Amino acid sequence: MPTTLPSVSPTHGFPTVTQDMVQGGGALRDHPPQSATTVDGWRSAIFGLPFLLIGAFIVGAALNLFHLKGKHGPDWLIGMVGGFFAFAGGFLFFHGVVGILRKARYQREAALHPGQPWLADYHWHIDGFRFSAFKMMLGRLSFALFWSAFLVPFFWVGLHGAWPFLLGASVFALLGLLIWYRAVKALADLLRYGNSFLQYDHFPFFLGSTLSAQLRAPSNLADLDELTLTLRCVAERYTTGGTGRNQNPQVVCYELYKDAVTLPRERLASFSGGTIPIQFSVPSNQPATSLISTPPTYWEIEARGRSRVAEYQAYFLVPVYAS
Repeated sequence: MPTTLPSVSPTHGFPTVTQDMVQGGGALRDHPPQSATTVDGWRSAIFGLPFLLIGAFIVGAALNLFHLKGKHGPDWLIGMVGGFFAFAGGFLFFHGVVGILRKARYQREAALHPGQPWLADYHWHIDGFRFSAFKMMLGRLSFALFWSAFLVPFFWVGLHGAWPFLLGASVFALLGLLIWYRAVKALADLLRYGNSFLQYDHFPFFLGSTLSAQLRAPSNLADLDELTLTLRCVAERYTTGGTGRNQNPQVVCYELYKDAVTLPRERLASFSGGTIPIQFSVPSNQPATSLISTPPTYWEIEARGRSRVAEYQAYFLVPVYAS
């Protein structure tokens, strides 16, 4: 169980700011992972290649590039199914190839800069980290569209006599409503607050030292009732969810350490149109950033604003390494 140490901190010069420190936290719900999937490198490329080829063959058959007899559905439906296979296989294949190239680059850079892992571990920008609310919105919107398109073949089969398919597709369509809600919420966040930028006061940061940065105040900062800034160490793990034959590999983000401060509305008013100073003490007994690892371990600052109009949320990677 995590140990929580509530206290009042004058870290930002505001005696009314509250701060909580937690060590040994559990799994983070709805946290965006750095890992795109649970397989990497050659395993991902080899696993995805057959699906890519099968999908391409099915799409070719739908386009009548191959003269096949006995089609049991319209060409558009066959092409859609083939597209799903090709997309999944292509994603795994190219994800694996990119991972292989990234590991090779890391080995070259690490050999050139021994003792400076931050120069090889990740493509850092020394001035800061930009969180793209547009990218998050686009990702959630794309997933919502893919989920909806994925159900189309099941609805088609169900409407042509196989009622269990129709029932199953209807159940998953209800789950799709939640996925679409998340996409719309991300769009509202983008339109209201835009993208965000965290400027590092120095680069990199080290375990056992002070992390200081400046958060550019988002648009419509006055909407927020409060803003919580959280320094967090995250370790991702590849696990298997479900039971029996329904087990699926998944990426789970675990919180190893957390330090948070909350700024109330009256304090936020003084930062409108400017920057919000951030300062945390980084403990020395936590792991350093290792984004090249699979799965990775990393440090981040999360900014979460509570509002009755549209909630604000942004994640910023911060380079925390051993000195």
